[in-house]
Amino acid sequence: MATRRNWTEDEVTEALSLYLRLPFGKFHSGTPQIIHMAERIGRTPSSVAMKLSNLAALDETLPQKGLANLSAMDRQMWARYRQDPSFVFAAYEAQLEPPKPQMPGFSEQRQADWIAKQSEVTRRAVVQRRGQSFFREMILNNYRSRCALTGIDDARLLTASHIVGWQEDKAQRFYPENGICLNALHDRAFDRHLISFDDDYRMLIADDMPDEAKRKLTAGVSESLQLPERFLPDPAYLQHHRQRMAERQNRPPLG
Repeated sequence: MATRRNWTEDEVTEALSLYLRLPFGKFHSGTPQIIHMAERIGRTPSSVAMKLSNLAALDETLPQKGLANLSAMDRQMWARYRQDPSFVFAAYEAQLEPPKPQMPGFSEQRQADWIAKQSEVTRRAVVQRRGQSFFREMILNNYRSRCALTGIDDARLLTASHIVGWQEDKAQRFYPENGICLNALHDRAFDRHLISFDDDYRMLIADDMPDEAKRKLTAGVSESLQLPERFLPDPAYLQHHRQRMAERQNRPPLG
């Protein structure tokens, strides 16, 4: 009889990273991302799919819960994620890390010295690009690759919009509740605090927008955001965004 192998901390973290980047209905053994992870960590796709469903049981944003066969490790890693989601991105980033360059004829120390001298600016740019890619994958999957205002479902025209900006607060970067899937036009307006959303997720437009721009921004949009099954936009983040829009207009916040 085969010995059951417990999940390690690294494996649960990787599963959590995948959980955040898959729609809830994709937690089954035939999903390509689940198959890929299973092959990488030496488990069956069914085992990985079950782990994702177990994590769903901890997700307070879901009206429909997953399985409840939870381990202490599952609970520990979920609690850590809710305190600081950046560690989940670190696990995702580690999977993308290229192999270290091999330089025949150079000692390991000389190779390490050479790598250490590489541009810090370049390294930061790579980390930012990967971080934004992780966030985009997470948000677009959460909204099933559909603009929450217009219903546009071509990923080439969609953006994972930060409510609290990427550069504003590093601690909030990777919370899925800090993102909304918008088309490129409304993302640009949202990023520049020309539009925002009230606590009922209805769009607010800045008073200083020209009438023609207002008409175009409201053409073909739903009365309020079409919300995902989980990770709804956090009201505190939306309040912050409205405050920023009000500051830009130099008056009390809307909504």
